[in-house]
Amino acid sequence: NLKKFAFVPVLSLVLSASSFVSAQEKMNCQGKMPKKSEVRSLIANGKTAEDHQKLACYFRSEARGEEERAKYHEDMGKLYASNSNSKRDMVSHCKQFAEEARKAAAADNELAAEHEKMAEEAK
Repeated sequence: NLKKFAFVPVLSLVLSASSFVSAQEKMNCQGKMPKKSEVRSLIANGKTAEDHQKLACYFRSEARGEEERAKYHEDMGKLYASNSNSKRDMVSHCKQFAEEARKAAAADNELAAEHEKMAEEAK
């Protein structure tokens, strides 16, 4: 049973790395993803199209991470549901975390879309 639980986090890490790269490629993100300290500065002081594109890339990446987190919790819920020795309330716990992650992903995608618009307006 422990093998089931060890497999999911490893799979999530593999998928998150590939999703991060493909998200950057699709959005024409260039260079390194901004660090959280840089994101704060870009939010406070960003004015150029490049500044807003960096923020859009950052928030798209954050959204992908939240979507992966939701999938991870859904998978964990399935494992709990299939394990006759587990407590059934863990399934609803996992569903709750998955739903919260989906809401966070939607919010991050909204922020990214706004910064994409701002990038276009700044050109």
